[in-house]
Amino acid sequence: MKRITGFGLALLAAARFASAEPIATRSPTSGATPPAAAKPRLDGAHARVSFSQAGRLSENIASLRGRRAEPLSAEEVTAKQIEALLRGPLRYGVTGIYVADARSGEALFAVNADDPLNPASNVKMISTATAIELMGPQFRYSTRVLGAEPDAAGTIHGDIYLLGTWDPTLEAGDLDQLAEQLVMRGVKALDGNVVVGSDPQRDGLYHASIPIEVRAGAPGEAPTASAPPGVDLLAFDITAKTAKTAQRPRLTYAAQSTTDAAGQLRVHVAIAGTIGKAGVVAYDLPMIEHTAAAAQLLRAAMRAHQIDVKGNVSSRELGDFIGAAVTAGGLPAELARHDSATLAEIVTKVNKWSINWLADRVIETTAGLAHRQAPTMAGALDAMYDWLDRHTHVAKADVLVDSGSGLSYHTRITARELVAVVRDAAGFTAPNAGSQAWLGSLSIGGTDGTLGRRFRTPNLRGLVHAKTGTLSTVIALSGVLDVDPERPLVFSIVTNGDRPLQKAYVRKAHEQLVGLLAAYAVRTAKIAPPAPVVVPSLAPNLPPADDAEEPDVEVPETNY
Repeated sequence: MKRITGFGLALLAAARFASAEPIATRSPTSGATPPAAAKPRLDGAHARVSFSQAGRLSENIASLRGRRAEPLSAEEVTAKQIEALLRGPLRYGVTGIYVADARSGEALFAVNADDPLNPASNVKMISTATAIELMGPQFRYSTRVLGAEPDAAGTIHGDIYLLGTWDPTLEAGDLDQLAEQLVMRGVKALDGNVVVGSDPQRDGLYHASIPIEVRAGAPGEAPTASAPPGVDLLAFDITAKTAKTAQRPRLTYAAQSTTDAAGQLRVHVAIAGTIGKAGVVAYDLPMIEHTAAAAQLLRAAMRAHQIDVKGNVSSRELGDFIGAAVTAGGLPAELARHDSATLAEIVTKVNKWSINWLADRVIETTAGLAHRQAPTMAGALDAMYDWLDRHTHVAKADVLVDSGSGLSYHTRITARELVAVVRDAAGFTAPNAGSQAWLGSLSIGGTDGTLGRRFRTPNLRGLVHAKTGTLSTVIALSGVLDVDPERPLVFSIVTNGDRPLQKAYVRKAHEQLVGLLAAYAVRTAKIAPPAPVVVPSLAPNLPPADDAEEPDVEVPETNY
């Protein structure tokens, strides 16, 4: 094993461990074989524990057994305990561990710390830190309605433009709020269209859906279907039948987009199956027409608020819309505006609850907005690699990141590098405007998020701030252990297997390992640590986590 200055190598194993071949390590910035081609050795028998020993290399504890009289140091005791976990519950697969003093960066414990491993959702630590740096923690996505001021009678002459900023959190209720603002501005009629741009998502709903209602007809007859008043996007093709008795509905839905003779977008919805007698079914129809759905729902909301909308929905580039407005007599005004939650709040949702689609979309959109480009995953990854290079001095050639969420079996990064991410993003290396927001976004042990049901013991509850990671062959946990306020620790624990892991078993071992670190922090504390307290959750109002762990996710290899 490659020795690190200031470390002591303790081989804490039986005879077969003493003769085991060391695992190859690499420097984080060595430019060696990219981790995509480097497979970690999935053999717990080769694990070694390195630990800090007052700036000198410690002796091999195994060789001292039976002849050493002086008591073991706190580091040696902890190393022995870690080794027991490696030989026991963590003996399958490979586990990378790296623990350091959060403020000084002094390395304390290391096991396979330079093996490139898959950290699963720990990748969200990188993507969210990058997003916060790009746009700032107080950034909000905006969605605006632009158009001419209403006249004395409350009529807007001409079109209005629904202009978004790729807000991944925009919902139908937000469009209703825009309609309410128009009413408060005195708008009573629109004699033009609701216009959106040609970008498929900039002005729209990322998770677009239109509510429809299906009502049973006479027994044996077809039911009827309807969309909200003002939504003219949908045309229904119903082959479903009404049953003779009341029963559970068995309906299927299929949507296909077309363009009618007038050039208007139409979505044909085929409804098949059966509905019980006198039955009524409400269904949110998923839409791939993100911007059209948003424009249609805004138009429907305006009508629901008694605004007479004479026009339809159309698409036009923003520059053309502004040019036409100038020709007509002036620049369009901002008539209504919706601002999203702050980026800090959105990132909190991402990290505490490990929301994969939101993680990907946040880094895509913030990278696009920062560089004045349309959001793409390629642009997002470039931004993440750039953040790693500047903040942790990890070169692109030495890691492999292919998503903002970590939902991939190809990701490779080391435990040492993940600790560097935590130290920098949390502001331990240099405080920055976003560090508190990022640190506050992590789950808190025994309190909220994916750690809400873990670390509930009095010595750990509220003191573990970390990000979980789960795939079928990956269990990971990285973050901050705040037992000693004078010396918080940063850690990363990543277990990879060559077959599906027993998740509860491995997670329990990770929790035991964090418990050992907590005990070490107490033994080496210069002052008595305070009694553990439950830290108030920073999570937004979300439903209680009945499933506090991350879901087991299988990712087809062909997708990545």
